[in-house]
Amino acid sequence: MKTSSIALAILLGACCSQQPAPVAAVAPAAEPPATRPGRGIIIPSAPPTFRSKTILHELVNGRPENVLNDFTPQLKEALPAEKLTAAWNDLTARLGTYQSMGEPTQVEEDGRKVVFVPLMFEKGTVRARLVYDDTNYVAALTFVP
Repeated sequence: MKTSSIALAILLGACCSQQPAPVAAVAPAAEPPATRPGRGIIIPSAPPTFRSKTILHELVNGRPENVLNDFTPQLKEALPAEKLTAAWNDLTARLGTYQSMGEPTQVEEDGRKVVFVPLMFEKGTVRARLVYDDTNYVAALTFVP
């Protein structure tokens, strides 16, 4: 199981960043993957900019269930996989086919880390806005012009 976690970290690093994720950043699973929905991609020690791109890659690739474990309990309840899928489908209906993802920027708002990631579509660009709480979980995810 540890080997697959390391392989996942390297794969995520290769597709989501210029630099591969450090192997030491992979936390062991608290419970076996078979007992919870989705695989989760929590890498708490990874910078929010890296985590944000990883979360968005999962959404782009139609795997919203894999990001739920990165959400706070409140956000999991408010934004389950079905709503994430619906939000993504709404974006593509309005803006056309997804084209690419830009480089994330991180700011601080009210003591929280906020990451903005540009998402380019056929007919325009939006920014994903991910807000991290003090435990480094995603407390809000919105798409803004």
